[in-house]
Amino acid sequence: MSDAVRLAAVVLLAKAPAGSAVLRLRAGEMGRWLGVTESYVDHTVLPDMREAGVVETDPWTEESGRTAGLEWKLLPLLAARESGDPMHPLALARKDLATLLRFCEALFAPGWAPKDGPVTPPGLLAARRGRGAATDRLALLLLALQTRPDGRVRLVGGSVKDGRGRADATVAKALGCSVDGGGKVIDRLERQQLVEAVRADGQFGKARLVIPAIASAFGRGWAPKVVEDGGEEPEGRCTCACGSADGEGEAASGEVLVLSGEGWQQESFDDVEPEEAQRPAAALGDLDADLQSDSPVAAGEDACAAGSETGVAERPAGAPLHTHHPQVVSLGGSLSLDGGFSGEADRGCGGLPEGAYAREDEQELAGTPDGAAERGLGGPLRGEKQQDLAGELRRTAERGPVKGRVQQLGAPVFVRPAAVPDGLESVLAPVRLVWERIVRPAARRHVAAAVRVQLGVVRGIVGPQGAEQVLAERLERRLDQQMGRPVTDPVGWILGRGLVQRAWCWSQLCDEGRRMDTGGDCPSCQVLIGDRRGLRARIAAETCRELAGAQPQVLQAEIEKRLNAAVTREAAERAVRRERALAEQEARARVVAQRRAEYEAAEQARLAAPCVDCGLPDAAGRCMSCTQRGSVERLVAEAVDLAVMARADLSDAAAVAEATALCTTDTRALLDRHLDRLRAQGLAEVGLLFAARETAEKLRDRRRESLNGRLMRSERAQEEADLAYDATMRAAHRFPNRAMAQEAAERRADEALQRAVAFLFAERARQLRVVRGEQPLRAAATDWSRRCAELADHNLPEDGTEHTGARRPEAVTAA
Repeated sequence: MSDAVRLAAVVLLAKAPAGSAVLRLRAGEMGRWLGVTESYVDHTVLPDMREAGVVETDPWTEESGRTAGLEWKLLPLLAARESGDPMHPLALARKDLATLLRFCEALFAPGWAPKDGPVTPPGLLAARRGRGAATDRLALLLLALQTRPDGRVRLVGGSVKDGRGRADATVAKALGCSVDGGGKVIDRLERQQLVEAVRADGQFGKARLVIPAIASAFGRGWAPKVVEDGGEEPEGRCTCACGSADGEGEAASGEVLVLSGEGWQQESFDDVEPEEAQRPAAALGDLDADLQSDSPVAAGEDACAAGSETGVAERPAGAPLHTHHPQVVSLGGSLSLDGGFSGEADRGCGGLPEGAYAREDEQELAGTPDGAAERGLGGPLRGEKQQDLAGELRRTAERGPVKGRVQQLGAPVFVRPAAVPDGLESVLAPVRLVWERIVRPAARRHVAAAVRVQLGVVRGIVGPQGAEQVLAERLERRLDQQMGRPVTDPVGWILGRGLVQRAWCWSQLCDEGRRMDTGGDCPSCQVLIGDRRGLRARIAAETCRELAGAQPQVLQAEIEKRLNAAVTREAAERAVRRERALAEQEARARVVAQRRAEYEAAEQARLAAPCVDCGLPDAAGRCMSCTQRGSVERLVAEAVDLAVMARADLSDAAAVAEATALCTTDTRALLDRHLDRLRAQGLAEVGLLFAARETAEKLRDRRRESLNGRLMRSERAQEEADLAYDATMRAAHRFPNRAMAQEAAERRADEALQRAVAFLFAERARQLRVVRGEQPLRAAATDWSRRCAELADHNLPEDGTEHTGARRPEAVTAA
């Protein structure tokens, strides 16, 4: 990620509460911490952090409804705290977070002066804003974290290229950029007097990188002095290669940097660090922000102030600068503005280096004015107008397409090749040249999204391990099928030819006759090929048998004719089957539509039906009032049944009928008295129905509880509970102690009591339904002993004689 994103993650970690991973912070305040604008935080930093899965944000709304900022949820910190691992790097205590916050405030805090709170002074880099500000802040933080109490930074080992020192390599390794980029950061920090670097090229042990603020915090000043070899050596240090004082330092601590030894030699920093791991010198983290504004009046260290005073708009804070080209001319003479340029070159300065643009001065434009030729101004990089566009276009067509140059409105326009999106490097590597020709950013985003979608499809087929390789091989294979022909439409070619899977059979793994998972031949395609070969062999055999002795030409023509007829016939049969399948599908669709229409008509008729009780139209068979009345009647009936099961003798039908009538009268009287009180209070009819239902529910629940209590105190329920308790106590030796055994026995006795109550309640309900005639009696249980005796007297099917005497043993056994 960019340096601004990484620094923002550090700021969120430092400002996070000790008991939560959610922080309330405005985008403008985050920009003050990073040294960038609020717009850059909203449009660059925050989207990149969301895409990387670092943060989740929600709007922070005040009580008045106004959005005051964002709630930043730091997901790695939340995961670290939820894991409960005390050794997690992000499992910081309150004092650790407070120390980290004070450390960051001292380095680059914007500073605050609240009215009622303590004043927080601005940090060392608080005034540093604009291009490269986040990079400088992150570099100073990383250097300060590895600084000794004397202010010296531990430098990396190895040699570096000429013109750079180990201090540059140290910063480059910390930021993950090139050594040139690290040198630019050191130069900027030196101009702000935040670090002091002694590169001392070619002198072993003389390179130094010191942060004076750290040394001052520990009470150890660092004053460099000039030594005999022209370098700088800190006071109080020995002049030997170890560079330590009083025997302490790198040599004393066992950290002596050995560059060579027996049988090996340490390579340089540029060789150890792979090039693909280094960002270029002009990348976002290596901004050469030497405070030079785009305005021609701002230069040197006063560029930022001059840009703001003159009103010239600066470039965005995170915009990378243009790559530094080598000098293409040598300035000579006086700097005049007579030609409309800021400077001019000596006449006949000649040959440009290969690093700028090799073909820039191959041919002189025919339409160049004489005055311009006399002043030595030639080539598009020095600002002259293109006079002979037709000749230039003709020469461009003769030379062929040049990477990085497109034609717009008849004139050549030079653009930077498109970079491969993150995560798609290995997939788009075979077609990188085709990708680089996509100029429009919207088209690149569209193609990248299509590649990711196709990559997801391939992952679902072959798995996540080999999906990228399979898609890259497909793109490489499609590019080889071009047979050297150039791709005229990169977007259309990638979307229409490169990414599309071409299945030659019914298999989901087939891609142009090859399996995507193994790379071998597709078995399904081989089956189809075998069927075609079998058809050809069969037709050839039949033709040779029928036309025996015919000429080879005639025989071959007849075979081709019959094979063509067979293939045509199979195609016609497939078309008929396809039409039949379509007809069946249409018939099923018509049936489904018809049934859906019938269901909708029935539903409309049901909704339009009047109430069966009061006749209210469009009541779906029963209106709300009648529904509530029915619910009240049902609840009253349940309450009456519960009272009858608790009081009446369920074996006597007359007693049950008398108890039912008495309980019904009492229940309705009780309900009517309650409704009369509510009706006297002026409650409407609908409200009375709801109140009646609620009262009936309470009455039913109370009677259910009363019946359960009576059943719980019955002898059968208590006997079941005692049996369960005794059974558990007989196994008391299986428990650690008697108290635990008694506790388990009580618990199992309660469970047995509840089961007994449920059984007795179901038995009483069944008896009540039987005595009322609502449920028939159970069939009498079969007396199997008597039944088996009767079956034993019968003759078996294989015995034809009638049995009249005593039972035979085999018959009894069979019975």
